[in-house]
Amino acid sequence: MATVKHAIEEHDVVALRQPIGIWPEGTTGTVVSLYEDAALVEVAEDDPPGSALDNLLPVPFEQLELRWSHRTGWVAAMEA
Repeated sequence: MATVKHAIEEHDVVALRQPIGIWPEGTTGTVVSLYEDAALVEVAEDDPPGSALDNLLPVPFEQLELRWSHRTGWVAAMEA
């Protein structure tokens, strides 16, 4: 079976493949901006551990896993 590689775009939901700062592996967030080799990810927390700016993470694409695409919906492995 062929593996389909999804392109990450703004408004997609992604998960961290490894810990970044205070955020553990598996933390999910929404892509709010794209750079050449990274995405700016906003982590939504009810009780953030710091300022709201601490919830914005520039993350290289290779450290992100697509969970939900605003174009196609849930990624096959993530469907409920």
